[in-house]
Amino acid sequence: MDECRVDKACVVAFPEIASNEFLSKVVKSHPDRLVGFAWVNNPRTSQSVKELEKAVNELGLKGLKLHPGIQGFSPADPEIVPLIRKAAELNVPIFIHMYPFPPHGDFHNCLVEHIPVLWKRVPKATILIGHMGFPRFLDLLTIAPLPGVYAETSWGLTLMADLYGVNFTTNFIRRIGADNIVFGSDWRGANNERKAQLSVIQKMRLTREEREKILGENMREVLEPRRH
Repeated sequence: MDECRVDKACVVAFPEIASNEFLSKVVKSHPDRLVGFAWVNNPRTSQSVKELEKAVNELGLKGLKLHPGIQGFSPADPEIVPLIRKAAELNVPIFIHMYPFPPHGDFHNCLVEHIPVLWKRVPKATILIGHMGFPRFLDLLTIAPLPGVYAETSWGLTLMADLYGVNFTTNFIRRIGADNIVFGSDWRGANNERKAQLSVIQKMRLTREEREKILGENMREVLEPRRH
């Protein structure tokens, strides 16, 4: 974090690696540097609502991480609405993985086109679309008018720049709007992804204000409770 001049990072719980309880202890040890996002076992069940309530109210976590490919659900599934409503009620953002992983997982569950369906059901929710929905990133054009919905950059931004060039990536970010983008570094900052993204962002034809929004100001706003 210090090497890349990152002031604060969001870290997520994950099964068999870091439980909500473990993450809570880590975050509380570094309150000025880390923000924890909870994990629930099955987003389709009423138990998930209780898990999230405990994670936020008792463990002090500040967000929810969902992974359609691993948890076997679609953001358009009506069964997850109670969980999303609870997150909105608790004023915590929901980070949803939207990239084809695992490789042989349910890719159809990780499509950006499902997000407007979810937003329509819970318009007060704050939703982060992981990995810019790559490779179906063009569907992000549909989220620009949706308040409280953001695209997160990890992997998606660097892959887009590599395949289509920095100029295309700049134009695409501008079309979505810098107000709707948040910076992310993915799994433990894998493969120097954090440095690679920073390099792309520096090469893009962005204003200082746009860069500051993407690199932190938007996420600062996300983590501040929304007024309903």
